[in-house]
Amino acid sequence: MKTRSIKIDDLTLLSLRALLPLYCGLLLSIFFSVFFVSHTEKRLAAVESTLTQLVADLELVHEVFDEAQKIKDHIDRRSKISSEQVQEVTYAILHCAHQKKLNPYLLLAIAETESSFYPQAVGKVGERGLVQVRYGTFKMMMQEGDFYHWRDTLEAGANYLVYLLNRFKGNTILALAGYNAGPNRTRDRLLEIGRPYVRKVETNYTRIVRNNEYVRTVYGPDLTTSGWAGNGGVSTA
Repeated sequence: MKTRSIKIDDLTLLSLRALLPLYCGLLLSIFFSVFFVSHTEKRLAAVESTLTQLVADLELVHEVFDEAQKIKDHIDRRSKISSEQVQEVTYAILHCAHQKKLNPYLLLAIAETESSFYPQAVGKVGERGLVQVRYGTFKMMMQEGDFYHWRDTLEAGANYLVYLLNRFKGNTILALAGYNAGPNRTRDRLLEIGRPYVRKVETNYTRIVRNNEYVRTVYGPDLTTSGWAGNGGVSTA
């Protein structure tokens, strides 16, 4: 049986050669289309992620501004310091509280109790600043800073409050009693000595949250749940 050979004539070869650029162009077009779609999807995903973060940042800015206004209004009503000082104290308290993850309104109540919001207040035994920090406590709580600068003593006081809340497992009542009387006492003795101070802070905190649903919901309606930001402290005395 004879084998039949298949020959491609010149016309067919010419046709294939003529179509080759078209095929190549089609393949390149498909490749670039797939690449472009994939690249576009990645860019859209990146844009979506950026927009989501931007919305979160704007919400945070709005929240901070809203909290600042509430704090400022309270200081305006409860103190006689200048409007410039009110603004400085407001943002110092808010910044310090957010930095330490503390309830800013608890820090506000402590500042009202300790100094009536006077930044340069000096106590009977040399305590200084908004939250009346002693020199020994300042040195213990701050690696650096100026004891005679009220912003530094505010930070030291916030650090001390964080230390006490951790030590007493989020119990705000014991932490405040320790802030006033020193923490190295038995529980009963600590509460006995610190109770008048705790009541003063509680009165000021209650005044702050009385007509403020936002503060009651986010930070807690009373001292037992008010230590940390976002209802972090849940213990009771």
